[in-house]
Amino acid sequence: MSLLNNEEADIGSSDYRLPPVSEPLYYDLYLDMTNDSFTSYSGTVDITIKYTGNGSSFSFNSVDLVINETSVRVTRVDGTEVPLKSFIISRQFEQLHFEADEMLETEASYKVHLGFTGQIKTDFFKGIYRSSYRVGSETKYLATTFLAATYARSVFPCYDEPAYKARFNVKIRHLSHHTALSNMPVTNSLQFDGYSETTFDTTPLMSTYLVAFVVSEMKTLSSDQELFRVFAPENKVNDTIYAHDFAVRAVRALETHFGRQNQMPKIDLVGIPDFAMGAMENWGLITFREDYLIYEGEEETTAFAKQRIASVITHELVHMWFGNEVTPEWWTYVWLNEGFANFFEYYITSQLEPSWKFWEQFVLRNVHTALSKDCHSSARPMNYYATDPAILNELYDYVVYDKSASVIRMMQSVIGIDTFRQAINDYLRSRSYLSTRPEYLYTSIEKFRTVDLPASVETIFESWANAPGYPVVTVTVDRTKRTLTASQKRFWMPNEVETAPENKLFYIPLNYASSVSSSSTFEDTAPTFWLTPTEPTTTISIESGIEWLVVNKQQTGYYRVNYDEESWHKLITVLNSDRFDELVPVINRAQLVDDVANLARAGEVGYNVALSLMQYLERETEYIPWSTAYNALLFLDRMYSGAMQYERLASFIRSITGCMYENILLTGPMDHISRLHRGNTVYLACYSGVQTCLVDANALATKAVEDPTYTIPEEVQPAVFCALHKYPVAALNVQRDLFERYVQSAKTPQQLEMVNRFLTSIGCAQNETDLEYYLALTSYNYPGLPITAEQRNQIYLGLITGSPTTRLTALRYMHEHFSTVTYLLTSVTSIFTELGNRINSRLQYEMLKNIVDEYGATLSTSARAAADAALVQANQNIQWVEKHSEHITSWLVEKEYEGTTEKPPGGGTVVHSVGMLAAFGSTLILLASHAILL
Repeated sequence: MSLLNNEEADIGSSDYRLPPVSEPLYYDLYLDMTNDSFTSYSGTVDITIKYTGNGSSFSFNSVDLVINETSVRVTRVDGTEVPLKSFIISRQFEQLHFEADEMLETEASYKVHLGFTGQIKTDFFKGIYRSSYRVGSETKYLATTFLAATYARSVFPCYDEPAYKARFNVKIRHLSHHTALSNMPVTNSLQFDGYSETTFDTTPLMSTYLVAFVVSEMKTLSSDQELFRVFAPENKVNDTIYAHDFAVRAVRALETHFGRQNQMPKIDLVGIPDFAMGAMENWGLITFREDYLIYEGEEETTAFAKQRIASVITHELVHMWFGNEVTPEWWTYVWLNEGFANFFEYYITSQLEPSWKFWEQFVLRNVHTALSKDCHSSARPMNYYATDPAILNELYDYVVYDKSASVIRMMQSVIGIDTFRQAINDYLRSRSYLSTRPEYLYTSIEKFRTVDLPASVETIFESWANAPGYPVVTVTVDRTKRTLTASQKRFWMPNEVETAPENKLFYIPLNYASSVSSSSTFEDTAPTFWLTPTEPTTTISIESGIEWLVVNKQQTGYYRVNYDEESWHKLITVLNSDRFDELVPVINRAQLVDDVANLARAGEVGYNVALSLMQYLERETEYIPWSTAYNALLFLDRMYSGAMQYERLASFIRSITGCMYENILLTGPMDHISRLHRGNTVYLACYSGVQTCLVDANALATKAVEDPTYTIPEEVQPAVFCALHKYPVAALNVQRDLFERYVQSAKTPQQLEMVNRFLTSIGCAQNETDLEYYLALTSYNYPGLPITAEQRNQIYLGLITGSPTTRLTALRYMHEHFSTVTYLLTSVTSIFTELGNRINSRLQYEMLKNIVDEYGATLSTSARAAADAALVQANQNIQWVEKHSEHITSWLVEKEYEGTTEKPPGGGTVVHSVGMLAAFGSTLILLASHAILL
């Protein structure tokens, strides 16, 4: 037996896939986690395999492990050893290759034994890694795992491909004051000499990426007899009650919906302080980012954070069926996991918390999110084949989550909700504990479908799964001939870097509601006609007397809709009527805002149409349309902010946010949806200068200064902090007083986050002295001001994402103090990236270019790449502004939007207060002229 390192020449493989000549049956995994600082571990694994090939070799996956060569052995069922001719480690393909010195018997079982050691990562939250938390003044460490997609091989040698399912027996040796958790319940625990050995029950058949363990001192309020236990640090465990109770409700609802019981005898939910993703569905041991399990009550937890706890728990529980029990045979089809988990995350949570209108929010968080990202020529399809682990581990993006869920929702609307449920349950039954691919799903849908389709379910669905991007459907109405003509083409957002993508064609289900329809017509989302790849344009007859119509009812179709000019203006008229909320339902109002804003951004419709339609928001109070408008208006504000007539746009935003604000307000008791409003759309009212919002913001800030025990509610902090910087109070320098207190008292993660939110808001500042004050903090350390490197970064990011004035000030300061600033920042990569996103004028572009030209050679590879990309993106922004700003200006002038005539509270003058920070403020500019690091 030999251990070879120059493996590529010997193996002759050019693929990361394991040769399909063997499969695992059982793993007996032993891990020694007794290293008291959680920096390394050791272990052994016995893998019982079935040989299915016709030869003498087979392979496992392994990477970053030190294999004990003397431990390697292969034995037959009777215990006799199989002589090995060679054992080769392939580092490039992350594999171990075994070649026996004899032919292996096909269909026979063998046991492979390996000993190994590994490092526990402390700066990379994948594989097995160390995390920490504080209880009082004590730091406590824990070890945990994250193995999707291909990190199991970095923890123990295994068949690290999803189709290779096996049963796992896990035993962990650890320090006695730690608790060990794994997928299954504990069957035995032995204590000796300060150590414990915890043995867990055998798992069901499952893939390696679902194996998990946590070794920690975390606590739970639940007993071992309960199905659910929630683990968290001892100082936060009392805040896990909501997560526990919601999980119980969610699993019952899922069991009822799928007609199948949960498969595990226990389900642990564990909050991890440092976590790469939101959560991971390890079977029986679901790990979460800690914040996704901690609910401290409505006073401390935002409405958005509360619904995130519920929805993420539901998402991970859905995976017990979609992913854990029924597993894609390869990562090409990971959307079968994540798409369905996202879909049912919203569908089931909306039933458990109906007042949240969570099913309506699906359109915001999935459809609109995916449409905003899926419009580039570089977009990839849902079915995407790759074998390189570096690519596979990056597949967890909007395509497998948001887009796939949106396409699944479209198919549900096509075949009907009852048929969809029957088909899904049949699919789960037919593939239970097996691997799967989309064809099995299509077969189940075909088995139950009752509606006529223009092609097979597979043909229709695959047109979406195999093609990148999505279409825009252009609708032309001839009211004289009473016809509607619809045509499709791929939608993309033009830019100067990418070339126009191939015009992929889809099977598109279409329907419409109109002025002659009853309001209930919008609820029937079944298609009434189709566009197909062979018939991309079609004309249908419509009813007489139609004034306006809306295509894509409830936006169940994953596409945008454009209309002829007359039809757009008909829709603008109805939206600006007194009965707009009766005539057009809330989701379609959000759809119209999102479609017209993005069509205008892409140059498909004029901004006179888009802005005229968004004028209706002056009377809109619903969260769903406003959340969509929030993104559209912020984009316009960002791009147009350098224009001479910018104050007209601010006046437009101020005029349409006023009514919404009077219905929501910054203070007072509110329902869940109104609190979501406070979390973003109320920000626009304060940002644009709505007078009542500014008065309320300053009242909250003054209260916080006068009463040290009072904390501004998190949901309104961005609005309040922005108002303080943009429209400061005359009598008090409130922002400085608050900043001083927040920085000096920030100890907990929540307090540190509040400091970050405050620093983000400095982009709203207009006072030059304030800007120079904050910038000086990025270059110097001052006694009593514990500014961290991360907060210095946040200062720059806040200024860059603000107005052209704050961005120019930041660029000038960065240019003048580049060496000092970059030395004290954590990384300039994110700074350059955000500059690229935000620069919207030639002057800003030239200043950035000067920085790159002068200092580019000193940058790291990643920072230089970000800087070069920023110049490209900034140039695209400028070209967009040059193309569209004149049209935006013309509309604003035509509609007579003027600059503000109201003075903000205190008249807008700034009088510096006398405290410690004000004293420092008078000397910062002088200090900045000296190259002194304190």
